[in-house]
Amino acid sequence: MNLAKIRKRLGLSQGQLAEMLGIDKSTISRAENAHSSAMLNTYQRCADALGVTLSEIFCDELTPDEAELLRVFRAIPRENHAQIIGLLRLSQVTAPPANTLEASR
Repeated sequence: MNLAKIRKRLGLSQGQLAEMLGIDKSTISRAENAHSSAMLNTYQRCADALGVTLSEIFCDELTPDEAELLRVFRAIPRENHAQIIGLLRLSQVTAPPANTLEASR
């Protein structure tokens, strides 16, 4: 559960997020703690307000580089996605292993 991490990263308190959504702060607290009474609609509204997806709230933690790559990829027009994926796959094949550079020194 990444809701609290995302909120804090954006510099918002539970109260500020609750105010943005027009709900009670305790509702945000229950959602952040994955309380059984938390509603999917609350998570969706939080995601919308924070500019993230539900999967980002519920998925495994991404490294900063992975998160940046995902943000950039999502900003690229869909018709260019296949090209970008192709470039990334090509870089997997052609990039020398990280330890190769160290061994040659």
